[in-house]
Amino acid sequence: MKTNIKELTQSIIDMIPPSLRFNSQDESLFQRIKPFHERLSEKIVKGFYDILFGYPSTQSIFHPGERPLREPDLQRWWQRTITGPFDLNYWAWQSAVGVIHIKRKVKNPMMLSIWGWILMTLQKEFSSHFSPQETFEFMESWQRLALTVESLIAESYLHNYIVALAQSTGTEPALLDRLVAIEVADIDPKKLE
Repeated sequence: MKTNIKELTQSIIDMIPPSLRFNSQDESLFQRIKPFHERLSEKIVKGFYDILFGYPSTQSIFHPGERPLREPDLQRWWQRTITGPFDLNYWAWQSAVGVIHIKRKVKNPMMLSIWGWILMTLQKEFSSHFSPQETFEFMESWQRLALTVESLIAESYLHNYIVALAQSTGTEPALLDRLVAIEVADIDPKKLE
């Protein structure tokens, strides 16, 4: 029961409404503002890790002295993201992050919140250097990128977690799905305490 990352990636992308996915117009816009994105590289990488290393819950996922090893990884991601191409290989790389997050014990709220920080930082930078209309346009593209990447990472995380659980227990994933459905059938969200 091996996961084919490219097939999984395509199936996740297919779940995202097309109007919310990162698209070829977004990619063209990224190319147009690449020089501005390149100037933000250091600010994004430094700020990203300042946030993660400045909060005990996220700092705990790192080993002592690991920051200098991780920063080049984020720098590579940033460079590839602002350059493209946004092909299946790029999206599969984002899906693979879900597996890395399982291994590193990175939880989805950690991933989603740091994406929020990236978007807030970009909005501040764009609004300081561009017109309100351009800022809106740039942020729409970044939001579609974030939605696409967040979907890939979160669903890949869940899928691979379930596959690992199924393999380690000898339980078919379909049976796990059925057991979960039975367990949640009687839960009334209005009565959760």
